[in-house]
Amino acid sequence: MTTPVTPTSPDTSPSIVPLPVAAMRELVGGGATRPLDWRLEQLQRLDHLLESAAQRMVEALASDLGRPEVEASFELAALRQELRHTRRHLAGWMRPRRRSLPLWAWPGQGAVRAEPLGCVLIIGAWNYPFDLCLHPLLHALAAGNTAVLKPSEQSPASAALLAKLLASHFPPEVVQVVCGDGAVASRLLEEERFDHILYTGGERVGRLVMAAAARHLTPVTLELGGRNPAIVLDGADPAITARRLLWGRCLNAGQTCLAPNHVLVMPGVRDALVAAFAEQGRALYGQDPLASPDLGRIVNADRFERLAGHLAQARDRGQVLLGGRCDGAMRKIEPTLVAVEEPQIDPLMQEELFAPILPLLSVGNLEEALALVRRSPKPLALYLFGGGRGERERVLAGTSSGSVVVNDVVVQGGMANLPFGGIGPSGMGGYHGEAGFLTFSHQRAVLSRPLWPDPPVRFPPYAGKLGLIRRLMG
Repeated sequence: MTTPVTPTSPDTSPSIVPLPVAAMRELVGGGATRPLDWRLEQLQRLDHLLESAAQRMVEALASDLGRPEVEASFELAALRQELRHTRRHLAGWMRPRRRSLPLWAWPGQGAVRAEPLGCVLIIGAWNYPFDLCLHPLLHALAAGNTAVLKPSEQSPASAALLAKLLASHFPPEVVQVVCGDGAVASRLLEEERFDHILYTGGERVGRLVMAAAARHLTPVTLELGGRNPAIVLDGADPAITARRLLWGRCLNAGQTCLAPNHVLVMPGVRDALVAAFAEQGRALYGQDPLASPDLGRIVNADRFERLAGHLAQARDRGQVLLGGRCDGAMRKIEPTLVAVEEPQIDPLMQEELFAPILPLLSVGNLEEALALVRRSPKPLALYLFGGGRGERERVLAGTSSGSVVVNDVVVQGGMANLPFGGIGPSGMGGYHGEAGFLTFSHQRAVLSRPLWPDPPVRFPPYAGKLGLIRRLMG
């Protein structure tokens, strides 16, 4: 979603949610969504949707983003993997968890129950339009909630297909889809009260979503991306490092929130890494990457023109080490490596690039690299290539990020056992696996005590009881 969420004046226009949110919340409040069987039924509906519509989803991704079929399959495969993982573990996640009690509360019993929140709002993003709507929906349903989805208008074919598929697979009291631009999102946030909001997108709009949610004291999960650094230490394998960085940077034409945004490289491996980028670029995308069917396109003309302008300026300054060509008709940018000397002022370092452009910064040592990482907003991911256990522990101790990956990029987003989420400006909260189930659940404390014994020590009159109370309560 790229249109700002702005306050709207009150009006008498009908709700943009066909079935009232109150009715969707009542289904949860009345207990209908609590049983395991109900939740597994919803997951089965979602599984059938993915199986029956896979080819149409691949075609929609090609229409919106020029996504190669293999890359589209990555997006759908991650959803199916998450579905299998959730089905396998859901009964265990739902089971009440016993908690020990202090001596004075014996013979009582304590437990924590994961209970549904109600009706949740999921605002998806255009770069992975199916995954970033259906992945959180999967967790919301597994946790026993109902949901309203607002897909991004920037991927219109995918949004339209998503609305059609969900309407045909789910009753409206369980899942509804509302399509439209940022004004529609504004109305959803201003007019409706949800029990949780999950938003995926940029930091600027994330702030507006959070401000709108505050009016109703609605909790939020924000997935905001960030400028993810990759540190390449002396001793890293140049060919493997270049191939994995190039793949992660060019996946979905660079429009991936987990993509490496820039590389901090040690002097001892810099020249070999640059040479490896050139070799691996030819191996992956051929002599003419702009003609490669494996390289996607930039989502719209405005974004393409802005990126092409940045590249033109970098070319004029003599910064382009590899690539740099653009095709406005196809909205394609070939894999490009750009040398950066002054990251504080270079335009390519001021925002998340979302393009197959990779700035390269030379650093003298690991501590200099870590200092640069700490001077920037906390990223969604941090990548490290090379080094031994000591260097890796130093990176973990000296930085903060949503995730850390050693010797690879992006793949952590497909790991159902690892939570996915940012920290600070890159987001708050997370999902995937049990983390997603917990995000959409309330951890309800339940304490049960018998009527006997009922010792008088806690009741007035208190005279003479203080010493015993202190001993009992530690």
